Amino acid sequence: MEGQKFMANRHLYNKDALSEFGEFNGVAMYSARPTTISTGDLIYVVSGNTDKKQRYFFHGIYRYTSEEETDKPGRRKYLIEAFTPLVPPLEITRAMLPEGDSFNTFIGSQITSLELVRDDYKALYDEMIATSDQYKSSIEKDIEEMTRAESRDTSVARELLCRLGQGEFKRNVMKVWGSKACALTGIDVPEMLIASHIKPWAECEEGEHRNGCNGILLASHIDKLFDSHLITFREGGGSFLLEVHPNYVATLDKHFNLRGRRLELGAMTPTNSRALGILRTSPQM
Repeated sequence: MEGQKFMANRHLYNKDALSEFGEFNGVAMYSARPTTISTGDLIYVVSGNTDKKQRYFFHGIYRYTSEEETDKPGRRKYLIEAFTPLVPPLEITRAMLPEGDSFNTFIGSQITSLELVRDDYKALYDEMIATSDQYKSSIEKDIEEMTRAESRDTSVARELLCRLGQGEFKRNVMKVWGSKACALTGIDVPEMLIASHIKPWAECEEGEHRNGCNGILLASHIDKLFDSHLITFREGGGSFLLEVHPNYVATLDKHFNLRGRRLELGAMTPTNSRALGILRTSPQM
């Protein structure tokens, strides 16, 4: 991939919605110092007020196009265009911030000055966009239409809608386990990882659906085996050992290097897991 140019995700905080120069308009942004920025870079825009009642808003994602001759003394002017805008912007509450962060941390950090977006903040913003009424997916709209049109049990539709909000659950699982890698194989490619429910979604009680203790971060092929009840994990000696459905031992031995594997618990403890009933098994196991 030599010579290929990659877009960067950058973080921009504007005090009082660019109060110096008027409301944020999605057309231009200003910087008091030279900034290394490339055409096509994505800008996650946040505004707020640090002086009075602290309220902060996410304006969505914009894309940098070019620099223009400045029209404000002491500022450089960068032109941007809407990529995934939020109009009106969505409020960021204290409870939404990554664990251990406060608004002072959030505003005072260098990540708010066109630096790279931290992964945990990017995940927060992407989740806000994904769950916004402004960007409901076609399947969500179809399901909502179905629930309005049909006067029948909508439990399946509600379950599908809930499953679409997996981003929050995945973040919770990674926090509880203290890991961003597959708990069985160690694979750490983000695009391959799925937060798999231990206690199946349909069986969860209130508060369990997005509880990080009720999940395991697994590579997609391992998640499929777990979700299909072809593998499970049995507690033994303070850890959880892999157990394979007897009908598929030979097949998995042939195609996967899994024999003798156990979950890498990280920050998770067997006590936490047992609290929600960890194992998913089929009647044949």
